[in-house]
Amino acid sequence: MKGIINKGIQEMAETLLGADAWTKIKSKAGCEEPFFAVSQDYPDEMTIALATAASEVSGMSVDEVMFEYGKFIVPNSLKKQYPAYYALAGNSAQEFLCNMDTVHENVTRNIPNASPPRFEYEQTPDGKLLMHYKSDRGLCSVLRGLIAGVGDLFEEELEIRETACGRNGASHCTFEVSF
Repeated sequence: MKGIINKGIQEMAETLLGADAWTKIKSKAGCEEPFFAVSQDYPDEMTIALATAASEVSGMSVDEVMFEYGKFIVPNSLKKQYPAYYALAGNSAQEFLCNMDTVHENVTRNIPNASPPRFEYEQTPDGKLLMHYKSDRGLCSVLRGLIAGVGDLFEEELEIRETACGRNGASHCTFEVSF
């Protein structure tokens, strides 16, 4: 995974749990990186080890850690790293979410070996957004957090419901978002 992911986990841990907790998380994960370069590749196993260690240190489940990470990274780490994309992504939570596929594509276009998730969208007759998340990594807990973080960013109350999950046998995850 790209370093922005691990850097975001670090920033979340330091902000929500404290610097000492981050030191414990790195130690438990066996991570000896002095810092994370945002566009550098790191093994997926390192990211999973950091999330698992954050779970052990915080007392949250790994899914809860990944949700909190997703929620944290939108208004914090990603906003700092990619301000130009934020300016173009939209003026509402719905616009922002509907541009996530384009933003992922543009951000990773010049990064060798990037394998970003893909998103497809549907609008329901009652105004809900269906987000179809396609990724071999199965980080649907992160996406649920990202959606919540987008709501926080725009100060909008969102209702998020996962209607299909790739980790439970579906071909991909689908999230229904009410605005």
